[in-house]
Amino acid sequence: MNSYLYTWNPTKWDWSDLQEAIYLVNNDKQYDMYWSCGNTKRIVIGDMFFLARVGTEPKGIIGCGYISSAPYYLPHWDKKKAAEGKSTLRTDLLFKTLSEVPIASLKYLQDKYSEYNWTPQSGGLSIPDEIASELLSTVLNDDRFTFTQESQNEVQVYAEGKAKTITHRTYDRSPAARQACIEHYGYNCSVCGFSFESAFGDLGRNYIEVHHLKQVADVGGEYTINPITDLRPVCANCHRMLHKRRPALSIEELKSQTKSFRLN
Repeated sequence: MNSYLYTWNPTKWDWSDLQEAIYLVNNDKQYDMYWSCGNTKRIVIGDMFFLARVGTEPKGIIGCGYISSAPYYLPHWDKKKAAEGKSTLRTDLLFKTLSEVPIASLKYLQDKYSEYNWTPQSGGLSIPDEIASELLSTVLNDDRFTFTQESQNEVQVYAEGKAKTITHRTYDRSPAARQACIEHYGYNCSVCGFSFESAFGDLGRNYIEVHHLKQVADVGGEYTINPITDLRPVCANCHRMLHKRRPALSIEELKSQTKSFRLN
């Protein structure tokens, strides 16, 4: 099993559902996302990744987990370059640890492993086994995280199962679709107008849940999500209420029952 460094620069790409991703990973729920791996094609399913935040503070390793796909091409993450028809290599990343506060700061990494480049221009840089082992040990010994180790075969089984699910039921719960929804509608609840940031300050900044208007379990046949028409941002309370009935209540139906409580 090899290990690779991936990078995230907030000044170049806005990770819209980061707060929800942190919540999911910290509560042992599944979160995977495709990520640029530079020009590296030798990556295989089951390899490990460490994600470094660069560009803005706090810089350092903020996440790690397993790579759950071979490299494949997708339109470039930069919208201007994508419009020009350019593409980049991506791999799917299955996160096992994710944090706003770096697991290991950039200064610590540069001081301890000064021979390694922790701020490469693109991801997919191979990490020496000794360094990767020490980083993983740091995560495993940190009480903030519950990293569940998996074998290469277990990750392969997961990847094959995910591929079959997407093939036969293409409405999968895509983080990319959630991000597009949030970018379009914002972080306020579509039912009651609740803002986590207004209620909880910095702790609630950029946090919101995303609701499927067509309940995933009830969709028959193949169905591809349209993030704008099929998804809505909602607060946790309204999300639970929408799903108290099956099929789920519509946004409009729940709004009609909460008029006296609406915030906007």
